[in-house]
Amino acid sequence: MSDTRSSTGASLPDVSPPRNPKRRRARHNKSRKGCYTCKLRRVKCDEVRPVCGACSFRDEPCSFPPPDEHVIPTSAGRARRLANNNVGQPLRPLDLHIPPLSESAEVSHHNESLDMPDMSLLTHFMVHVSGRMALHPERKLIWQRVIPTLAAEEEYLMHLLLALAGTHALCEAESPEANPLDPNLDPKFQNNPEAKSFRDYHRILDHHQKGLEGFRQALSEATANTAEYIFCGSMLIVAFAFASLRIRALGDKGMSFHNGDSAGEPWIDWLHLVRGLGAFVGEHYAVLRISRLRTIMNYSHANEHWKDFPATSPTPVFPRLQGAPPRFIRFAQGAAQQISLLRAFANTLTQDYGINMEDTPSPDSYGSPNIQTIPDLLREQISTIDRLEDMYMRTLYVFRFTASERDSSVSMDIQTDLEDAAVLSWPHLISQSFILSIQQGQDAGIFEGFSYVILAHFYVLLLLFEDLWYLRGTFPREIRNTHMLVVKLGDGALMPLMQWPMAMQEE
Repeated sequence: MSDTRSSTGASLPDVSPPRNPKRRRARHNKSRKGCYTCKLRRVKCDEVRPVCGACSFRDEPCSFPPPDEHVIPTSAGRARRLANNNVGQPLRPLDLHIPPLSESAEVSHHNESLDMPDMSLLTHFMVHVSGRMALHPERKLIWQRVIPTLAAEEEYLMHLLLALAGTHALCEAESPEANPLDPNLDPKFQNNPEAKSFRDYHRILDHHQKGLEGFRQALSEATANTAEYIFCGSMLIVAFAFASLRIRALGDKGMSFHNGDSAGEPWIDWLHLVRGLGAFVGEHYAVLRISRLRTIMNYSHANEHWKDFPATSPTPVFPRLQGAPPRFIRFAQGAAQQISLLRAFANTLTQDYGINMEDTPSPDSYGSPNIQTIPDLLREQISTIDRLEDMYMRTLYVFRFTASERDSSVSMDIQTDLEDAAVLSWPHLISQSFILSIQQGQDAGIFEGFSYVILAHFYVLLLLFEDLWYLRGTFPREIRNTHMLVVKLGDGALMPLMQWPMAMQEE
């Protein structure tokens, strides 16, 4: 994975300039394909997509003009483009603020003959990461054997795999002192261990960006023959996004790195990645179900069998939960009641604002990623609550199982069955319109806040997966940030609905 470059430090002959040199403007070809941010700053853009080098370093928003900027797409065309590009839409690198490498360090990074740091990252993935990417033994084997094989066959997948391995090492560091991230470190001391750590973090970002470039190219040329590789890349990118969320959470615990998002704001771009993964699988399912990754697509409990066991409110504590973590018991006791409360609140909004839910939405709203009216938004919210109920009831159904014969703890046993119920797939089940309504902001007051409340209830599901390293400790922070945002909206009627997610995120 080494990237050889010629050194920029070659000596030049000592040629004296003429006494009266004639000033000439150097000829160059002006590129109009740079990102908008670099154009505004009037700096040269390296045009690396999706986030150029300058914006990545400054952690600024980065967006590029479309191929034909003067062409205004129709709403239907924009919706199709969003649907086709969901996997690669907001592919953001790891948000770290670290000092730049000196020129000498950068040259040595790219001229390593054996590239031992990359070998170390690959070894770390095989030994410490591959067996912890899934809970079910059969899906673990996919990560341990098949995905490394696919990465060896496609270079961009190897870049993504090494970036993920680096984030795992970062997340699993025993303490901040184990991997110093002092932004005030003098980069001149290149021989210090601290300087080596900085080079490693730059290496992670470099691998991630190169992987994204290759992935986007493969996605634009997707065929039945490449679907297996793109599916693998999608999973690596989604895992990296979850790991980035965890790094945000670690920043709250005193580690000296942070991200560029405003403090206290939930980050929801990763939802598009999971939706894009699901959309790609749906489009190429016939090919993928006979591919080397077919086992990772089988979820035996992803069904509606829970409807045969209607939940009561409050739900009793099932025998299987004896010895389970307190969070599991709290979920069992409160899940059904929370669905009832959310539905009751939606009904209240319908009555208080005189919304007739039987009205047919306007034809322009069909298939559009933007929600045009408050009734449209409320319809999306009610539909999203339906998806939430499906996930909550699947979870309670798993809680009803008798203890299995797995040689594992009660917690791990339950989590494995929850994974088999595809509970983690919920972002694929909620609509693109609902997600975009949160991101774009509808200035809809209590309705906007209600969307965030529903999202916080989905986050509760992710609190149950503490044995997946890329989820551990991540979503308590996201729930707290969502709570802070709802508080800022200033509508007290929403606060009772946030009490349960806030209670669930506590240890």
